[in-house]
Amino acid sequence: MMAWIRGFFTVVVAVLIFFSVLSLNLFGILSSSLTYENVYEESSIIFEDVLQDLNVSSIIEKRYPAIVEFCENNSEFVFGEEGYVFEIPCDSVIQGTDAVLQEGVKSVINKIYYGNYSEKVTDYLDEPQEAPLFLISEKAHNFTSKIFYYSILLFIFLIVALFFLVNNKSNTFLLPGIFMVVISLLFFKINSFFSHLSDGILFQFLGIFFSRSFPVSMRLLIIGILLIAIAIVFKVFKVGFWVSSLIEKFKEKKNISKNINKIKKK
Repeated sequence: MMAWIRGFFTVVVAVLIFFSVLSLNLFGILSSSLTYENVYEESSIIFEDVLQDLNVSSIIEKRYPAIVEFCENNSEFVFGEEGYVFEIPCDSVIQGTDAVLQEGVKSVINKIYYGNYSEKVTDYLDEPQEAPLFLISEKAHNFTSKIFYYSILLFIFLIVALFFLVNNKSNTFLLPGIFMVVISLLFFKINSFFSHLSDGILFQFLGIFFSRSFPVSMRLLIIGILLIAIAIVFKVFKVGFWVSSLIEKFKEKKNISKNINKIKKK
């Protein structure tokens, strides 16, 4: 009965380890992808295309002489167009219209990323257009980072539980290592998948969340391989100890038989 209960909990813990590794890799990718630097790098192309479609660049070209004149006595030029507010440092204005557009894109991304969003899902039912912006915000980054660290703590706890449940202690490292290798390979090329579908703005947007999938999955793959290597070393040492103990037992039997023969001769 005890063996059955032990086996049941071992299976439950193994399944939970699989999902904890899955969560660890997924939220590790999301957390790394949603840093400001990465969001800006990945989304600036999208917003440049959007502003080009809205003819903002041509509007900037028409207003450029007035902007230059304004910046002679000011440090920043602010204007609104097509529902967007652009804050342009005057130091960038003298670099030309392309620099003005890039600064405009940067100001838009700053407002989106550091915006004051609600963390209640129900609040976005009335304003669904705000939901995608929240997903690439600092709050989304903080949320995914929190889940990532919780996943690490859960993974460590489950590893300790597995250690006490399994008879073969090397499986404590082997099973999580295999899970890490398999799951990391699943996420390895997901960014490439979205990049091949980058013609649509939706896929470009989704690609932001998995833009760091390769380096994060690579780290998980390396850790998984190391855990498997540790399990193999444990098994090798166990075999070595078993062989040495077998040799010692054989020597003891040989010595006992020699002593018996000596006693018989006496």
